[in-house]
Amino acid sequence: MTLTFDRTGDRRIQWRRELAPVLAVAGLAADYLSPPALWTVLLPLGSVVLLLALRRRAAAAVVFLLSSWVLVPLAARATSAVEELCGEPRLFVIEDATLPSLNEAVADSCVPSDVGFEVLPLGPGHLLNPRWVLRDTIVTFAELHNQMLIAGWHQDPTGACAGSATAQ
Repeated sequence: MTLTFDRTGDRRIQWRRELAPVLAVAGLAADYLSPPALWTVLLPLGSVVLLLALRRRAAAAVVFLLSSWVLVPLAARATSAVEELCGEPRLFVIEDATLPSLNEAVADSCVPSDVGFEVLPLGPGHLLNPRWVLRDTIVTFAELHNQMLIAGWHQDPTGACAGSATAQ
């Protein structure tokens, strides 16, 4: 009981220990809250460099893997791979979101005519109703997934563009 109220002189904040989580959260928040532009890759990478300077390799690796420059493309690639294994590649559609890849897929002759579309359950009245940053991240994921599928159809040697791919 006496130790509870005892004043010790060792109540100083240890900045080396406390700074790493702050840098990690700040780097990820800056990454996801920034507009989708190429210069924003510097935000999470800057926090990774600072964490490495503090010798916090695990925190630096977590920030790198959770950054939108790694996590979103990795998730889109994994989803495309699973759909390809199942033999059911589908383009994602989000209500109230403009996805330029859908317009490209409709106008592209390399995209199979029997391609399926899947409306993601997002928005009011659905399973998820994300707002702001989470919604933007999901829209980016869907757009990247659709672009990966279209690029895969362009590179498919047995697809509709097989003759034009060899001619180029």
